[in-house]
Amino acid sequence: MLQYSATSSDMSCTISTPNCFVPDTDTETETEAIIAVTRGFLAALSAKSRVDFEKHCVRAGGMTLSPPSPTALRFCTIGSFIEYMATLKDDIDERIWDPEVKIQEAGNLAAVWAPFRAKINGVVDHVGVELFVLHKLNGEWKVTGLADSCRRPTVEEMGME
Repeated sequence: MLQYSATSSDMSCTISTPNCFVPDTDTETETEAIIAVTRGFLAALSAKSRVDFEKHCVRAGGMTLSPPSPTALRFCTIGSFIEYMATLKDDIDERIWDPEVKIQEAGNLAAVWAPFRAKINGVVDHVGVELFVLHKLNGEWKVTGLADSCRRPTVEEMGME
């Protein structure tokens, strides 16, 4: 198993690639591109911008959202999520850290697993794990699926930046 670690100014990542090899492609460059797309998706979430979402995802993709208990799982398309988010007035700031990136050997499928925290109007509202599924379409990585599982933050987590 190949283990690869990279750091950037505010994020570190680990790539675990059992039996995965991206032929004729620089793994570090692919990883940076994949993380940039997930960051772009989260920036579009904060901006509530349909145009920005379109740059980073496929509207027909699926989402499974697991809000804090006792709310049940929610299923929707990325497109319906975008339309809903664009109507919100709340300030949303969602961040991931320590993403784990896996790239399929053909180099057209990737996954990012990362812990996250979400602030609503400046207050940490929920924390958990996000799973982004990405496909390389016309030479560009796009989010084609997303799942999360979250809970209410602990007192310590309420102070997360």
